[in-house]
Amino acid sequence: MRNGERGEGRAGFLITLGLFLLGLFLAIKMVPPRIDGYQFQEVLREEARNVAVHRNDQQVAERIMDKAKSMNIPLERNNLKISRSRAEVVITASYQKPIDLKFTTYTYKFNGKQTAPLF
Repeated sequence: MRNGERGEGRAGFLITLGLFLLGLFLAIKMVPPRIDGYQFQEVLREEARNVAVHRNDQQVAERIMDKAKSMNIPLERNNLKISRSRAEVVITASYQKPIDLKFTTYTYKFNGKQTAPLF
């Protein structure tokens, strides 16, 4: 063993390993709600495309709320808005989902808006 080389590299390895594990933990906790948000955005896009066929906005809202419930998305009815003009329909939805990170709580905020033309 050379002089001055007695395991000093272990501290760097342990710090790197700790940061890697922390990043993995955060990814496991934070990626699923983001994926749910992207999938829910697709639900809003699909409903906006089909809303010209469905004249009743209440039924559209009920379908969106049912889909949100099945996806475990904490959407409240007052945070879902459907508005129509002569040319287009606009669907907006927003919700907040708390994520427990053991040392703090992160709040994932979703604000989705989809616009589609009326024919």
